[in-house]
Amino acid sequence: MLALSDLRHAWKLSPILSTWTPATGTIHRTLLLKTSNGNYALRAYRYTSDEHWRILCEHALTTYVKTHGLPALTPLPLANGESILEHGGCFYALFPFAPGYQIARGDLTLHEGMLMGRFLGQLHQILSDYPHDRVPHRSFSIDLTTTLTTMEVIETAIRSQSHKSDEDRQALSRLAERRAYLATAPSINMEDLSSLEQQVIHGDYQETNLFFEDGQVSAVIDWDQSYVAPRAWEVVRTLHYVYKLEGNACNAFLDAYRCIFPLTSTELEVAASAYGWMRAHDLWHYKAIYLEGNQRVRAFLQPGPFLPFAQRWAALRDFLQER
Repeated sequence: MLALSDLRHAWKLSPILSTWTPATGTIHRTLLLKTSNGNYALRAYRYTSDEHWRILCEHALTTYVKTHGLPALTPLPLANGESILEHGGCFYALFPFAPGYQIARGDLTLHEGMLMGRFLGQLHQILSDYPHDRVPHRSFSIDLTTTLTTMEVIETAIRSQSHKSDEDRQALSRLAERRAYLATAPSINMEDLSSLEQQVIHGDYQETNLFFEDGQVSAVIDWDQSYVAPRAWEVVRTLHYVYKLEGNACNAFLDAYRCIFPLTSTELEVAASAYGWMRAHDLWHYKAIYLEGNQRVRAFLQPGPFLPFAQRWAALRDFLQER
């Protein structure tokens, strides 16, 4: 991490009174700063020099959103007018502290769900005209053989541990259940996703990247995962990731979103089908923990047996149709 003296010099900051690290975040490193003239957030990117362009894309996108009236935080300029500091082979950017307060996932009310849905609708409207070639693109292709091979590598890594916790044993059990599901579930054609209109999305729309104040969303942060996809994809991801497909919360979010930006049930179904199939193949948290040694990701390991997304989505769909 950048030395505080170098940080102060680069951005001409007033004396730093204290620093602390946020509890969330698994990709890049963030250091929060309190100075005599205000608070800031220093982002230390884990990108290599070949990935410098990703930071430029992120900063350009946040500037675009802010200039179109939504509260995205843009990086503070250095003395030379640029927004990225390269120091010791690492890249850094300094952001103003987000206004407002954050709400833990378990404390989100239906009212905040409506605020989040409404804000995402506004965000998608603004991003609908953003050029696709100015953000990274993500592959939605899936290969079952590759998934099964990766599962075997992960299982071998878990079994080779001299001491296995209950969490490790549960991971083995869930991987076995996932393999059984993939062996019997009908394959989903991911090409169907391309039939939906594509646009730039935030990519990680969730409560840890939002701030609230005065009955509205006051800031949206962390744009490094933006990519091109159907907006229904991001809606489905948020319903799953933030609300665990709970009926009342999802209904409040969807109603508020659709009041801003109409979204058909057909679009949702196509996106949910593809999303669920990709989730069944997604092993990123297991790879991060057991192959890359990133123990912070353990927080994402789910307790209990493996339950396919498709089954849980079907229950939500039935609930919404009864409303």
